[in-house]
Amino acid sequence: MTSIPETGMSTPAGSPDEWRYSRDRVLLYVRALDLPPFRGLDLAVESLKAAGPASVSEAMRKLRELLAENGLDRGILDEEGRHISSMPSLNRGVMVAEPLDRVPWKSALGRFLRRWRRNLFGPWETNGHA
Repeated sequence: MTSIPETGMSTPAGSPDEWRYSRDRVLLYVRALDLPPFRGLDLAVESLKAAGPASVSEAMRKLRELLAENGLDRGILDEEGRHISSMPSLNRGVMVAEPLDRVPWKSALGRFLRRWRRNLFGPWETNGHA
């Protein structure tokens, strides 16, 4: 166990990066909730003390539990005070990229010439032309 000189609190052995990552994640979440300043910080400290630095997910789970216990996890409300759920439901999937145009100047020139021909001679009909 190591001791933090400024506060006198002892911390379990863990890398400083793990501590920073857990702390930053919890504080950003609390900041996004727009709670009163000291209330949000108190909840963040409580969740970090309970979870420790080893797991960010554990710290966030503890924070959500504390918010629910204190009635602060209200979610998004509409103008009448009712909870709003995600509509439509969130569906995650894979996006397939279009083929990359490796010669964009050539494609742009082709589009320009087709547009110029269409504007100069009118629409090109395949029935009467070979």
